Amino acid sequence: MLIPTRNRAADLRRCLEGLAECTTRLPAGVTLHQVIVVDDASTGPDATSPARDSDLPVVLLRNPERLGAGASRRLGVEVADGEVLAFLDDDAVPRGDWLTVAAGVDAERPAVTGRVLGFDSGLVSRARQARYDARYRGLREGVPVDFFACGNGAVLTSAFHQVNGFSNEGVGGDNSLARSLGQVGTPVRFHPDLVIAHRNGKGWPAALRNAWSAGIDHPQRMTVSDLVATARDSAVGDDLAIRELNRALGVLHALGRLMPGARDETSASATVRPGPGEAPAQRPTLPTTRRGAR
Repeated sequence: MLIPTRNRAADLRRCLEGLAECTTRLPAGVTLHQVIVVDDASTGPDATSPARDSDLPVVLLRNPERLGAGASRRLGVEVADGEVLAFLDDDAVPRGDWLTVAAGVDAERPAVTGRVLGFDSGLVSRARQARYDARYRGLREGVPVDFFACGNGAVLTSAFHQVNGFSNEGVGGDNSLARSLGQVGTPVRFHPDLVIAHRNGKGWPAALRNAWSAGIDHPQRMTVSDLVATARDSAVGDDLAIRELNRALGVLHALGRLMPGARDETSASATVRPGPGEAPAQRPTLPTTRRGAR
């Protein structure tokens, strides 16, 4: 289990409490081996106190400087020694049989991703949930998908390393794992019972930055005709304000993909682009705190 975090003590506490609840539903013979929490250079002294206080088998690591969620996950993978790599964001709360579903990956279905349900309110949160709902519409259990959510996903450790993990650590870079697994004939599959509650809304600036950065970091360039289609198809939601916000974010994402600096498939694995406000990735430090690891 890998959870990157930065300055979100309340979110992290909810996440770990949800995870602890999920452990009570694990079948006999299945255990939660490690919970690797990677502190991305938080500035507050209590930012990781929920990890230090948890009764879960937490391994707490810290980046020497802010490197981003992607680099934090890379550090967690280097330290992890379990058979399954399960991923959560610190603002996600796993529900029900989340751990049981995550532990059920095997050689035939080595990776799963699931559903997101928002627990906060506000226009930005509702717009994001509308995009999630549109993505899941029509998906059945076990169907191959072209996305892998590091806020809600699990993969066999051996399969992850077979394709060299994530080729992109930028915004939306977790989907690079889905592309790599699909290319070797073991695609990520959708599991509707892999459910998290998520704090969707991070404010307007974050929504705009993420849309733009995801476009810049996308491995495929976009044509002008694609942009027109995006403006049409991205307007999802149950009311006008949500639809128009999603249209604007979709167009911003598409414009990022039109930029000359946007990567294409031939250079997708060549360079890791840091996220907004992040320093270039460097190799993080080894564990600073180890609690209850087995």
